[in-house]
Amino acid sequence: MTGPVWNGKGVDPWLPARLNARLEVASTERDIRAAVWAALSEWLVITGRRVLRNDAPPDLDAIWARVPAWREAVELLLQGEIYKAIGLAFAKVLGSDFDWSRREFVTRYLTEARNRLVRIPEEVYDLVAGELANGINLGESIPDLSERVDTVLSTTKSQRWPNRATVIARTETIGALNAGRLESFRAVGQIEDIPLEKFWLATDDTRTRPDHVLAEGQRVPVGSPFIVGGAELQFPGDPTGPANQTIQCRCTMLLVEPDENVDLSNRQFRRTR
Repeated sequence: MTGPVWNGKGVDPWLPARLNARLEVASTERDIRAAVWAALSEWLVITGRRVLRNDAPPDLDAIWARVPAWREAVELLLQGEIYKAIGLAFAKVLGSDFDWSRREFVTRYLTEARNRLVRIPEEVYDLVAGELANGINLGESIPDLSERVDTVLSTTKSQRWPNRATVIARTETIGALNAGRLESFRAVGQIEDIPLEKFWLATDDTRTRPDHVLAEGQRVPVGSPFIVGGAELQFPGDPTGPANQTIQCRCTMLLVEPDENVDLSNRQFRRTR
């Protein structure tokens, strides 16, 4: 069965799970957003100073020279707040002392996240190059061209970069939390040697994608993908899925036994080996 698991009448049977997921997302997103914005704003400010030196023409090559600094910032983000987000689900189902850090899926997920985040300098370069091309075509002076570039790189003259940090944080938060859930569910199945299913639970408001509302209640073996809007997703926010089904997704998933409706996502399973 798929579609909303609560018809709006009486008490929502999954209300505790929804509330727990919302609280976890809000807290994690706040921390990741703060880390992303700190890294991005610092990089933009220093890059702007390198691109715009005195009265000289804007130096586009200075953006590429700042790529290593951004890669270092990404590594700190991955090993900091994103790493912590992945680990939350493991702590809930297997205890805080369970060593999940060397699992192959975690390493692969962090590599994919790195590949997404390191592209920021390319985005900045394209924006700056586009503004310069427009200004040059209009015959603008060097001060006018510099003002165009400064507007692109500024962290305060528009909401471009604050909004970009928010989108990154929302997307990476759901991806990391649910990637951690998926791999912790797999670990439970391996340790307990029991069949388990994952259960798609949507955010109950008007911002939720129609496809995700329809996906609610879908349950599949932990190792199988959900089918959402025709796309295969291993978990809500799965970055390997199409952007129109994953960017800023706010859904979650639960761990259940076949034919049962008890959420096991917060259970401390006893390790047997």
